[in-house]
Amino acid sequence: MTNLWDEDGDFDYEAHYEAAQRDQAARTAEWIGYPGMADAFYYFGLQGKPDSTFTPELLASMDVWQVQLEKIEAAPADEEIKQLQRKTEEATREILAKIDSTA
Repeated sequence: MTNLWDEDGDFDYEAHYEAAQRDQAARTAEWIGYPGMADAFYYFGLQGKPDSTFTPELLASMDVWQVQLEKIEAAPADEEIKQLQRKTEEATREILAKIDSTA
């Protein structure tokens, strides 16, 4: 659970907003049928978007993006990580272009 209080004991509105956005992304991902991709939905700001946003091409690109991130996290060597990061950046640009084309 997200801590909504900062170190001074004050309510942290930013943490509250982010938690709400992440919850909405998780609900959207589940609703679309991709519950394991909630982080990707959040990262690209797709929470609460209409059905028409989620084209098969966009979902396939997001899947590639997520796989690249998982490979980066599991990669043992710096050079391999750099190569995977480049592939992830390419996938990110592709996803953003697809999101822009449906807007």
